[in-house]
Amino acid sequence: MTPPADAINSLKSLDFFKQAYRMRVDDLLAQRKAGKKVVGTFCLFVPDEIIFAAGADRVVLCGGKVDTIPLGEQYLPRNVCPLIKSSFGSVVGGCTGKGEACPHFGVVDAVIGESTCDGKKKMFELMQQFIPTYLIDLPQKPDTPAARQYYLSELEAFQEYMERLTGNKVTDERLREEIRNGNELRKLMQRLFNYRKAARPPITGLEILQVTQRQLFLSPGQLKAGVARLCDELEGRTGGPSGPRIMISGCPMSAGNVKVPRIVEERGAVIVVEESCTGTRAFDNLVDETKPPLEALAERYLQIPCSCMTPNDRRIDRILALAKEYRVDGVVHYSLQSCHGYNVEKFKVQQALREAGIPMLAIETDYSTSDVEQLRVRIDAFLEMLA
Repeated sequence: MTPPADAINSLKSLDFFKQAYRMRVDDLLAQRKAGKKVVGTFCLFVPDEIIFAAGADRVVLCGGKVDTIPLGEQYLPRNVCPLIKSSFGSVVGGCTGKGEACPHFGVVDAVIGESTCDGKKKMFELMQQFIPTYLIDLPQKPDTPAARQYYLSELEAFQEYMERLTGNKVTDERLREEIRNGNELRKLMQRLFNYRKAARPPITGLEILQVTQRQLFLSPGQLKAGVARLCDELEGRTGGPSGPRIMISGCPMSAGNVKVPRIVEERGAVIVVEESCTGTRAFDNLVDETKPPLEALAERYLQIPCSCMTPNDRRIDRILALAKEYRVDGVVHYSLQSCHGYNVEKFKVQQALREAGIPMLAIETDYSTSDVEQLRVRIDAFLEMLA
């Protein structure tokens, strides 16, 4: 069940993603010097298309490192999820010089937040003290006509905010252009994930994570070029690692956070798909190019099956569909500590998977290494059961 020695990091086109951080920061600095506005985002519910149509750029600010958490805990409760504490610690460190800063925070003119979980909503209130912050309010019952209409009104207000920030008018023509560009990138990511359906996938989960953790960090053009090269290299490639086929489902894994997938693949499994915001949710659905652009954006983005939504049957259906599509042997349900949405929702996920005859291992963890040995033991036992 162990991956071949040459399977890991053997893809030359991955070098582009390994070097992406410094390259992208330099790119953003040059853009700002030329007068372009850059915004920081934290969530898939903020439509890139509106940002780009306003002539701005964006970069994700979600924290995945343990180093910035102590500073975050000076402002936030310790029992808030590590993603929030790490993200806020990075922002505060960049603004005050008191701690380690996110390397690309200094290039951001404003932060665009969203009302997903309660912890993030309150974090954005505090963040306003350090950097201009705009909040998009999300309806929590996404399948109702009232929810779609309300979210559309929020996107209209967000468009007006971006116009004020940049001084540029967002036209329907520009929105349609960015919708086409976004759909092209989503199709390319879908192509990349299709290679993982092979009996022996030519790329590992850890290698894929190098790409997906940079989805909202790189510019669309950079990401498109990098993913296209990777897909071309994977074309016709055979003989990847073998072992139990695993889906990871749940919380996002921000850059720096690779603990659980690393252990899963070190213990001999193959991660073939991720049902998460650093996985299929980012590119699952295309924006309808035949509809009025803002209406189409509202419709597409409200389909993201985040645990902040209720009822969230769409996520259950998607997990079952992906399990069949990728011929999954087992699911690792990954939750961050104090992420109540996903921690509560895992019960319904496990029920659905049990009825489908698919075993599930529930893991609740943080960014520290204190539980690594315990995780190894539990993952070993899970993989043994699958074998």
